[in-house]
Amino acid sequence: MGNDPTMVNHDPRAALLQHNSGSWQGCFIRLRADGSENDRFNTTLSVEDVDGVIQTKLTYLNSGQQRSMNFLELPYTMQVSPAGGWTLGPSSITPFNWVGEMCVVRGEERRRIVVRHGASGLDQVVYVIEAKGATPPEPPRIPVQCRMEKQGDWSVWRPEPDVELLLDTRQRSTGDTTVCGLRWIGIEGDRRQIVRRYDANGMLQPLSESWL
Repeated sequence: MGNDPTMVNHDPRAALLQHNSGSWQGCFIRLRADGSENDRFNTTLSVEDVDGVIQTKLTYLNSGQQRSMNFLELPYTMQVSPAGGWTLGPSSITPFNWVGEMCVVRGEERRRIVVRHGASGLDQVVYVIEAKGATPPEPPRIPVQCRMEKQGDWSVWRPEPDVELLLDTRQRSTGDTTVCGLRWIGIEGDRRQIVRRYDANGMLQPLSESWL
């Protein structure tokens, strides 16, 4: 698996800020193991560079609860694509619990997922629809029911017709490779995607253009 040639001379911090800075209105949709919507709630998120410090603040509008994070440099386990997509998670995993987060950006909109993996498969999938500025995003009006299909070892869920979640729903064993990915296909076929991969030793792999 080769690295993406566009990653040469790529500045992850600059790409992250270029595409993700600003104020985002969000809708978090929690999904059950069968791909159906459990519940949803609205959020606001601010991302800004203040005197060289990246500051983020997430507010849950239903409760007023806030979560903040400030950092000078990107976490070493964060991967960022030239198009501003990013992924977070541990640097190495076991067949047991780990959490992965992925985000892809298209102009003033983003799609994100937060996936909790357990010893027996997926514990939880949260699908996030975000729009920049004061205008809230337009999530599906009816409860989400993902279309689901198997592709090799992986499962592909479709919470919206143009969005695919690449998930490993297996009860994993030592020596299993694993993935977690997000792909958003535009009207003209433009694909924004990011995939977090771990090898058979549980070590994080570099970003690549590959999907499956």
